[in-house]
Amino acid sequence: MSLESWDWFLRLVEKGTFTRAAEELQIPQQTLSARLASLENELGGKLIDRTTPLTLTRAGEAFISYAREQEASRLRMLRQVSEVTIGGFGELKIGISNMRGRVLMPHIVKQFHRSMPGVRIKLIEGTNEELVHLVERSEADIVVASFGNVHPGVAVRPLYKEEIVLILDPQLLESIVGMEAEKAITAVEENGLSLLDNCPFLLETIDDISGSIARVELQKAGIKPKGLVESENMMTLLAMCEAGLGGVFCPTNMLDATADLTGRLARIHLSDEACYEIGIGTPASAQPWIPAQMFEDVIGALFADTH
Repeated sequence: MSLESWDWFLRLVEKGTFTRAAEELQIPQQTLSARLASLENELGGKLIDRTTPLTLTRAGEAFISYAREQEASRLRMLRQVSEVTIGGFGELKIGISNMRGRVLMPHIVKQFHRSMPGVRIKLIEGTNEELVHLVERSEADIVVASFGNVHPGVAVRPLYKEEIVLILDPQLLESIVGMEAEKAITAVEENGLSLLDNCPFLLETIDDISGSIARVELQKAGIKPKGLVESENMMTLLAMCEAGLGGVFCPTNMLDATADLTGRLARIHLSDEACYEIGIGTPASAQPWIPAQMFEDVIGALFADTH
């Protein structure tokens, strides 16, 4: 019985359709269907009902637990082999937000691959809440996120501080506050966001840090966002902000990394609650693995306490 068929079976269940699984595996659908039929014939029972999406039969539910155990065992074997392989081996799963990945990952990957060129990095992007859940479920080796509360089963290492600021087109700021931009920035920082009651805001979703902090800051100022645009893509929001369509709450390090787009925009500092810790989260139950340890060390060497 081919172990490759077990792997293909797992991908098929994960993706839910033959089309998506075949694309992931880069094989024809007919090949995948034939391999499943062969596996079912060897086991003497039907594993999957060909519905949309696909569903497991009772035999399939019994078999998948063994298939997952085999996959986990093989991963452990490959990682142990990589310990003695020059350049490393295997896949390192990193969870990180889209914008934070844009800022951090080019530097980290460049340094990491000097020592571990054989290790493939898979980036899993999502909101802060999604990333925290990812490491809680041990579905990533390392997650870079904000861990505000206690997370059982997750080992967290502090990395650096981030600060959210409000950015606006200077002309939009002047028109709302009624004074030139530099004086308007000072007035808002001294008197609060209530001076921007008539400002349209462009917000990230509440599941992400900037979106959550934005709503807290606006609520404290007694502001109900007007002309609200909501998006999970910070780059889209920054482009709209640069076009003068509204204010965006964004981390300063991400603004520095996109200075070609955001350099002319006015920055307004918020309350102390707009500063928070970014950390490295790893599954506490994970077995020591040199590539993961090295990746974590590279992040620390490049970015710990430097922002």
